[in-house]
Amino acid sequence: MKAIGLRFPATAFLLGLLVGCGSMKSVDPSQYASMDCSGLNAALGVVATDVTRNAFSRGTISNADVPLWLPGGQKAVSLLKDRRTAEIERLQAQGAAIEAARNRRCKGEL
Repeated sequence: MKAIGLRFPATAFLLGLLVGCGSMKSVDPSQYASMDCSGLNAALGVVATDVTRNAFSRGTISNADVPLWLPGGQKAVSLLKDRRTAEIERLQAQGAAIEAARNRRCKGEL
């Protein structure tokens, strides 16, 4: 009876982690062409914050203690880590695009 009582919270926890990983957008460098230097700096700060948040989330997922009796629990953790890693890589590419645009536009203002 106790195992059944724990199954729902563990499943709900894993399902909740999956909700935030649904869509991954691609990076479009042309959107940064019209931004001014302060906008590019702000965008770079937001991207850096998002990278940090996703890295922290990936570490939290890695340290999650998934019960062995939960079917597919380890597979779900691995899937979540892979999604967070893909999101971090996308954000790093976005940050590189912002930094390249900033280097082109703001040579004397940095």
